[in-house]
Amino acid sequence: MTRNNKIALLLLAAGAAWAAAVPACAQVTTAPMIEAKPVHTAEAKPTRTRFEVLHMTSAAIQVRSLVNEGEIHTFVYSGPIRGQMQKLFDQGGYQYGDKIEIQYQPGTEVALKIKGKPSKPL
Repeated sequence: MTRNNKIALLLLAAGAAWAAAVPACAQVTTAPMIEAKPVHTAEAKPTRTRFEVLHMTSAAIQVRSLVNEGEIHTFVYSGPIRGQMQKLFDQGGYQYGDKIEIQYQPGTEVALKIKGKPSKPL
């Protein structure tokens, strides 16, 4: 190969390397953004269930289902009923075997409302 051919090949290789190194311009879109609508899920409504009291403390109540005796729950009191339950506990509270109805959110162990007549303390 002649010297001119080598220089031509080197210039050609340098030009190809330079062309490959130059960044390509990004494509710009001017279309408006599509906004997604929020997904609305049906929130679970509080459930009311009847229970039999096993044990009551000032912070929680342990109960057994009237339908399924093997189903035992320990419910803590929500903020709005905590004072009411403390007052009831100071007066003797619910005793073993009392029938009560608890309103709570499914999947949680927090009592929102408790209804039932406490029996006389022993």
